Amino acid sequence: MELLEIDGSYGEGGGQILRTAVAFSIILGRPVRVIKVRAGRNNPGLRPQHASVLKILREVCGGRLEGGEVGSTAITFYPGVVEASSMKVDMGTAASITLVLQAVVPAASLSGSSLDLELLGGTDVPWSPTFDYFANVVLPALKLIGVRCRAEASKRGYYPNGGGAVKASVEPCEEVAPLRLAERRSNPPASVVVVSRCGRLPAQVAERQSHAAKSYLRGQGIDVESATASQVLSDSPGSSVLISTTRADCFLGSDSIGALGKSAESVGREAAKEFAAAYQSGACVDVHLSDTIAPFLSLAATDSMILLPHVSEHLKTSLHVASLFTGCSYDFASQGKAWAASIRPAKHKL
Repeated sequence: MELLEIDGSYGEGGGQILRTAVAFSIILGRPVRVIKVRAGRNNPGLRPQHASVLKILREVCGGRLEGGEVGSTAITFYPGVVEASSMKVDMGTAASITLVLQAVVPAASLSGSSLDLELLGGTDVPWSPTFDYFANVVLPALKLIGVRCRAEASKRGYYPNGGGAVKASVEPCEEVAPLRLAERRSNPPASVVVVSRCGRLPAQVAERQSHAAKSYLRGQGIDVESATASQVLSDSPGSSVLISTTRADCFLGSDSIGALGKSAESVGREAAKEFAAAYQSGACVDVHLSDTIAPFLSLAATDSMILLPHVSEHLKTSLHVASLFTGCSYDFASQGKAWAASIRPAKHKL
């Protein structure tokens, strides 16, 4: 099959172009070359995080990768065949486990394969989703389109030491289901849940995060059905909070992580503020979730529509990459306080 060349500086020009491109390469069996990798960033080219993701994706499918070293500004990926297997990968320090899973889970499942993964690294680190967000928001949404995965974290990995441990079991998907999450059929949505955690810190840190999140949400007129605060096993001190609501017609989540000099109250309010904005917009899918699921809707048999708080550059970029592989079309339309994203497949079949 003809090699597809993609400009890695397009749109937001970050690592998501690489992850999306290589995932589609595996699913569709089409080799891809990405040039100008992260060209507009302060440190252009592959960073250790991106190199780790590419290496794992290559191993998952038995493919071939050229230019996968740190600093490379161009990569060429030749996919192999994903076969039922198991893998254990130590990503080192606090490289993001969830960013790996966001690419690997759809790639394996939509290739019609099963895969058992054990990943060691960062579960709750900057510039990536927390594990709780991935497990409680991303995976239920992926299940709606036919991608099934079970994931469990036995240990949390915070910056800088990492050391987190996650096991994931991916099931094969034969057909992508279209998705219409464009209207809440009941208001308010299902229960709003707050999950607050901390590792190698006093229990009160998690409790303060949870309390601050609940207080902000209630101040915005949003009821919280349940809130938990717990200590978790970890090598480094760290904390996180997730606020979410998931049901058949609404998948919203927002998370935040602790950092040196950042108060527990700030962590809780940060997540609550973002959640409240999405909730009050009437959206059915949060901005970060749309980045993950929307590209793969281009592989469904019929059109999809999702209602978002706003349209991010990440979403525009990921759909652009999907269109290069599948020929899908897409557009965005204002709908009250939210935006509707429509994805129209080019009748592409897996």
